[in-house]
Amino acid sequence: TMILRAMGLGFALWLVVAAIFRFAGGYFFLPDETLRLWTFLSAPVAGVAAAFVCLKLLKEARGDEGEAAIGVALPGLLLNGFLTHEFPRAFPNIDPTLDATFGAWCLLFAGSILFMGLSMTKLAPEDERV
Repeated sequence: TMILRAMGLGFALWLVVAAIFRFAGGYFFLPDETLRLWTFLSAPVAGVAAAFVCLKLLKEARGDEGEAAIGVALPGLLLNGFLTHEFPRAFPNIDPTLDATFGAWCLLFAGSILFMGLSMTKLAPEDERV
């Protein structure tokens, strides 16, 4: 049930992020090259912060942080593929040429969640093998 709880939280996180981009994404995803770089670089920061908060909320057993992070990231990975494919319909408020920027942002965001989950995983000494 831990994975299902994590996936449920991941789905809720996806809903919040998708809604923010749907209604305010035009202020975030801008075609200017310099601003696009800053937007792109914000993804790892947001992903690490989201993972930290989500994993603390889940209160998983020691050593399960990486597994929980997979559950949190999975709904976004799956659903953002659809949003990227349907970008102009999903986000009419964002310049349609920024679909690749959105897709890349989403991948970095999810990858950062996975990285943070693995970084937070604390294995018992008997679980560590070389």
